[in-house]
Amino acid sequence: MVIKSTLKRKSLFISPSTFLGVVIMIALSTFPCLADSTTLPQSSPRVVFLNPGEPVDRGKGMFWPLTARLMGVAANTFGIQLEVLYAERDHLLMLRQAESLSKRRDLPDYVVMVNEKQAAPQMLQMFAGTSTKVVLIHNDLTLEQRREFGNERGQMSHWIGTVTTDEESGTYRMMDELYRQLGTREPQVIGITGERGTPVSLERAQGVSDYMSESGRGRQLQLAFSNWGAADAESKADVLLARYPQANIIWAANYSMALGALRAVEAQGAPVLVGSTAVAPYSMANIAKEGMAVSLGSHFFIGAWAMVLLHDYHHGLDFEARGGVRQRLDYLSVINSENASRYYQVIYEESDTIDFSIFSKYLHPSPGSYSFSLAPLMADK
Repeated sequence: MVIKSTLKRKSLFISPSTFLGVVIMIALSTFPCLADSTTLPQSSPRVVFLNPGEPVDRGKGMFWPLTARLMGVAANTFGIQLEVLYAERDHLLMLRQAESLSKRRDLPDYVVMVNEKQAAPQMLQMFAGTSTKVVLIHNDLTLEQRREFGNERGQMSHWIGTVTTDEESGTYRMMDELYRQLGTREPQVIGITGERGTPVSLERAQGVSDYMSESGRGRQLQLAFSNWGAADAESKADVLLARYPQANIIWAANYSMALGALRAVEAQGAPVLVGSTAVAPYSMANIAKEGMAVSLGSHFFIGAWAMVLLHDYHHGLDFEARGGVRQRLDYLSVINSENASRYYQVIYEESDTIDFSIFSKYLHPSPGSYSFSLAPLMADK
């Protein structure tokens, strides 16, 4: 998916001989709040998203295609020119794409990238000394990487921010819903998370551990690492269910793995609730079935939230003063049989009409940090 406007950037230069034009320029530079983006010419920011995934689902889920899709909707909302480059889950290709992009004659204003396979520092360094500013999403730098390369707006000053999901809080809510549905039975839990080197894999697992520890109930039988795909998760679930016949909960770190685990549960006829830390269109039908008990919605908004922040930043409203340069967003909602149909309607059937401008503090000034939530989108109109 590539969303790229063919319009050229508009120049804000006004001839010095035009006195009125000079007055307008001075007024807008001094009082940016006077600018009405619907009536006054604005530069159209150009953003390139280095997407580590595929443009379509090839067995690893719809996270990256949907992330790009919603980024496109947000870009259209704000008049941003968005280009998406897909690395097809090949981090070496992703590095080559970043290098090629950094050498373009006409650089983008912003690059959005992911610390996939911990490759972000190399890509960040490629844009050092250029006019391009960089935002990381989804996977932050590790603590070791931050110790070596510094933080946002430090030694790599062009790295202006990082936007991640509060995975631990979301997974904590998922487990609370699974426990609620389990009732008074003692929880016997199997976990299937993603690859070991991916920070979100560990954060989602930590949310489960935190909940179980604080609840004072249940036993985590085993945590298995998987490759994010349904087939591998199904194979691991088969083995784990045979090893732990007492299991009554399986949680998986994405919807593809949850569906794989659900297939194993159904094949063995095991009385096990399956929960997913994310949701996708093709898993929606499984929400109401016995087995797929709960999902979280929805991680793939992370790119759209970043577009909101970049829009405001580009117009002079820096998110550093509104939540910090490291934005850890707690917006994941529990999706179960009670609200699944409404969620599907809004997020999938009506996604192209989502108005992301309601989250902009530049367009809707308000004090405090940004408040990103699915609640206003899920509300009945």
